[in-house]
Amino acid sequence: MLTNLYTRSTPLSAVVADSAKEIMRLLLQRQAAIASMDYNRRRSPHLSDLLTGMQAQVDRTDDEVQIQLNYPATIRFLDLKKTKYGKKKRVYSPIYNRPLFGHLYGRGYSLSNAVNMAIQQEYRNYFANLQNVMKTIDLL
Repeated sequence: MLTNLYTRSTPLSAVVADSAKEIMRLLLQRQAAIASMDYNRRRSPHLSDLLTGMQAQVDRTDDEVQIQLNYPATIRFLDLKKTKYGKKKRVYSPIYNRPLFGHLYGRGYSLSNAVNMAIQQEYRNYFANLQNVMKTIDLL
């Protein structure tokens, strides 16, 4: 039937959601490694343990994908170069802004590549099915 030609084998939002889960997993691993090296001196619960146990919640509908991470509130303030009194910190290693935006920006290219490959595969499937239909019409 011709309507089978117009159905997608995998929805585009599913491809994006699967890639987003992998991207967020790698981001949390990277931040946990930074936390275990530089921020493990704090009292428990250790930040590296919290980051290791976190998982991104990815919700998808037909036309959108939402990603949610519940970070501990203290991670945002660890990334500041100065203390709350304005003095420069003795030990500073970026854990939130720099890795987060760098990771998302760099992985955005791999995500767009996955989307492009999925679209190209759908076009190939569509034209292959279209050729099969044309052959069957010619045989009639």
